[in-house]
Amino acid sequence: MVSITYWQRFEGAVADVSNFWKMLGYRTVMDALYFSRTYRALAPFSRGCGMIYMLHRVLPARENAFQPNALLEVTPEFLEQVIIDNKAAGVEFVSLEEAYRRMREGNFKRRFAAVTLDDGYRDNLEIAYPIFERHKVPFTVFASSGIASSTCELWWLALERIIDENREVRVSFDDMSETLATDTVADKYAAFARLSKWIACDLDEHSQRRAIRRMADDAGLDLAGMCRSLAMNWDELRLLKSKPLATIGGHSLGHHAIGRLSEEDARDQIWQDMERHAYELGDIPEYFAFPYGGRNAAGPRDFNLVQNLGYKLAVTTRPGQLFPDHRSYLTALPRVSLNGLFQKRRYAELLREGAPLAIYNGFRKVNAA
Repeated sequence: MVSITYWQRFEGAVADVSNFWKMLGYRTVMDALYFSRTYRALAPFSRGCGMIYMLHRVLPARENAFQPNALLEVTPEFLEQVIIDNKAAGVEFVSLEEAYRRMREGNFKRRFAAVTLDDGYRDNLEIAYPIFERHKVPFTVFASSGIASSTCELWWLALERIIDENREVRVSFDDMSETLATDTVADKYAAFARLSKWIACDLDEHSQRRAIRRMADDAGLDLAGMCRSLAMNWDELRLLKSKPLATIGGHSLGHHAIGRLSEEDARDQIWQDMERHAYELGDIPEYFAFPYGGRNAAGPRDFNLVQNLGYKLAVTTRPGQLFPDHRSYLTALPRVSLNGLFQKRRYAELLREGAPLAIYNGFRKVNAA
């Protein structure tokens, strides 16, 4: 589920898979809902008129023992199975434009699903796109212009690599001076949990980038080169945009948590991203995904901001299905996370029927406060 993160402030960002008991708790709840068939009884209350699926990366399964960002990866096989099972259940895959139209018009005759992928990783083009093409599934990639230009620090992936490639990590930044052992897999997970919380929670949005740059310099890691190796550049985004099934949306200039920025900085991050998209791709994007997208990363101020800047629709990472009431909250829409830690058909079925999402939200249909 989206809520399994190593910091609850940014729901849906990356996983603290070392937090075993929390993960076991969610898994136990999911299994109890499924094997007791309780989710079927709850379906009339939990199933919405539609869903917006959220993914990040689509990659073959990896055998690495240390995968702290595993939440963000699903295998091609799992993605394809989810598509097949949704179609068999009568769910219609539509573009985000069509989802927007149906929400605006109140057209809820048939359940629908829109597929979205955040950040703009190259595997979206090379691995995910052939699956979408084979099954005729429209999709939207929310591409950060900073990531596409290799000027954005993918700090969560950089931190993983720094820890993975060293037997200890020394941090000296402002008031933080610490040496963490990273010799064993357990050490690596503990270090990742400690440092990711420090970066994401204890530092402001600009300081966190300075911190990861300092750490990368000390470790000899080329942050721009890592960006180039993992993410689509503008030529690749233009290629993807030319595909009939694809839509490219906005994702801010520097992939900052918009809700943690001043209103002026937040506006600049969103508007400069829109301008760069227009320059590189020929038009201003109409759809936006809030980076990180949890409660502290996107709130009512930010929902109004993207609407005032001209976006028709914006998505968060708050977990939930779409209900008719969301017609009044089109720049604060929830999503259904296809989570790399829960790649089983039964979990995908539970999410499709909505029970764990409804429970998470206390059976509130709209969570946009």
